[in-house]
Amino acid sequence: MKKRLGICGCTGHVVKFGEMVNSFAESEIAVVWDYREERGRKVAETLNVPFEPDYEKVLDEYGLDGVLVITENSHKAELCIRAAEHGLSIFVEKPMCVSLKEAYAVRDAVNRNGVKFFMTDPFVRRGLIKIKEMMKNGELGTVTEAIFRICQNRPRFKEQFSQDTSQGGIMADVGGHAIHMAHYLFGKPEKLSSVLAYNNEYARSNNVETNARVTMVYPGDLLVSLECSFVSRGYEGMCIVRGTEGSAVVVSGGIGHEREEIVELYRSQNEKEAITDLPDNPKSHIRYFVEMLVNDLPNDIVGVDPYSNSGVSLEHAVEYVEIIDAIYRSAGKGLLEL
Repeated sequence: MKKRLGICGCTGHVVKFGEMVNSFAESEIAVVWDYREERGRKVAETLNVPFEPDYEKVLDEYGLDGVLVITENSHKAELCIRAAEHGLSIFVEKPMCVSLKEAYAVRDAVNRNGVKFFMTDPFVRRGLIKIKEMMKNGELGTVTEAIFRICQNRPRFKEQFSQDTSQGGIMADVGGHAIHMAHYLFGKPEKLSSVLAYNNEYARSNNVETNARVTMVYPGDLLVSLECSFVSRGYEGMCIVRGTEGSAVVVSGGIGHEREEIVELYRSQNEKEAITDLPDNPKSHIRYFVEMLVNDLPNDIVGVDPYSNSGVSLEHAVEYVEIIDAIYRSAGKGLLEL
């Protein structure tokens, strides 16, 4: 019998996610809900499934195995908690929320009810996995610094970017990809400092930053920088990891699972080597979540099992919120201990 999933919230890549679920033999979208009825009905019509305006009925009356929470940050925690309390597994877009109180409440609800949890963030790909292997094998020597750059062109903010809905700007959205990549390689920092910038009047008046620079400090004074922007022409994605024996660079050619990645290793100023023996990419986020349900895979292997690196475990999702919270609290104030 197919796993029945409900779409709860209709922002971003929701139609693509629904079509992916329906493309698998083991799963199907059974119902769509959104707090904005017109928006939800359009998605339901596109996917040829019912729209249900009552979230409680979605959880109770459609025989669901899980939900895809694809909505603004302000709604995610409540939807996740209520789904967990109904025994439904959860797939949620990053970040699962911005508030620490809400993050801990989601964690408690998931653990208390024993449901599966997967936070999607498909930015750990084969290039970054290769760098982690190189670090483990000592090819870079002692790592001293790293830079993660995620820049997109969104100079004019849409309605969804406000304190009421997104509850932040770049670091409550695309900046989460940089957090994910840094956390994958180095874990949770000991302290951090951030500077937030507002490059247009809409951003400033709505207190949603368009540009951010974050410096995170790890044991041994390893410095990790996040460079994130909504006001970059086009798209730019890059990771640089520097060590005493070499530096590795990953350059991304686009967004999503299909993006090409170039990995280069620098041994000295004039010695550059292209790395071609890259590992396989992880499974797509939706595919892995469906396999979690079908094969009863545990939560604690997400991000450990190499096929699951397009997503984040519950504990790491909470740590991401702790980092985001620290970024906003530390803005312009200097180093803040986590």
